[in-house]
Amino acid sequence: MKSFLQIPIAAFVLLVSCQTLLSAPAKKYGFSLPDHLQEVSMRYKSVDDLILLPVVINDSIKVNLILDTGCRNLVLFGKRFQKLFKLEPDKKVQFSGLGSGRSVNGALSLSNKVAIDAVVGELLPVIVIPEQNLFHSFINVHGVIGYDVFTKFEIEINPKEKQITFRPAATATLNPDYIQVPIRIADSRPLIDCRVVFDKNRTHVCDLMIDTGSTLGLLLKTTDMDSYKFKFRPRETVLGRGLNGDIEGYQTNTEVLQLSALEIKNLPTGIIYSPWHNYASIGMNILKNYTLVLNYCKGYAGFKKIV
Repeated sequence: MKSFLQIPIAAFVLLVSCQTLLSAPAKKYGFSLPDHLQEVSMRYKSVDDLILLPVVINDSIKVNLILDTGCRNLVLFGKRFQKLFKLEPDKKVQFSGLGSGRSVNGALSLSNKVAIDAVVGELLPVIVIPEQNLFHSFINVHGVIGYDVFTKFEIEINPKEKQITFRPAATATLNPDYIQVPIRIADSRPLIDCRVVFDKNRTHVCDLMIDTGSTLGLLLKTTDMDSYKFKFRPRETVLGRGLNGDIEGYQTNTEVLQLSALEIKNLPTGIIYSPWHNYASIGMNILKNYTLVLNYCKGYAGFKKIV
């Protein structure tokens, strides 16, 4: 089965700052928990280590969505969804991700209700992509969900127990058992300052994205492939599959990845060419070894090694 790698898509998003969460009166849009709950935990299923959440849209449409930090909005793949939503005829969405194919076109539906167990969202946009099913190799996977959830909650993911916990982001605090790493949010993505140590003579400093929508390990995107030729054989291979088709690049290993106080050693690493970007990402092939906490509002991630 080919790996799935999802990156940020250009779509509509409601930006809610930490300050807004702390001081503004309650809004009807966005996700929230019932007033009587301080947190909610649920078991999830997984495909290729990706987190698969059962979601109900508009009280009747049952779907399974991958939790993807690289995705701004809820996105559904498949022609059948065109008939289930009221689509905006004058508002088309075009976006692209990794892969060698063309950009993808989608249709926009506004003001939807989205429920993940006791977590309920109101007035949310949904993007429908009818022509290309990114999940044709997966059974019963319908799309992705991302930033809309992460902006309102601190989310704790335990891959060993396959359990996910949602807490209101503005009032949550990180358990001292975790290694805390500062994050910042750029274009809806959680980014970390990192140092990639190939060997004692070669290091690379760049932004790193925590990518729960990727089955890969460490992935480097570079505008200068020549600077990495010391690390791999001169033969491309298919590393995974992205929104626009196969992701072709070079496979190698990294000795150490440094994320603030956290060090991760001996990582499988893919290197791909990009004409515009120089950054890295880590996917679930690495993250599955940690209980992970993400709090966009307070700007931190927490890592606890699974033993």
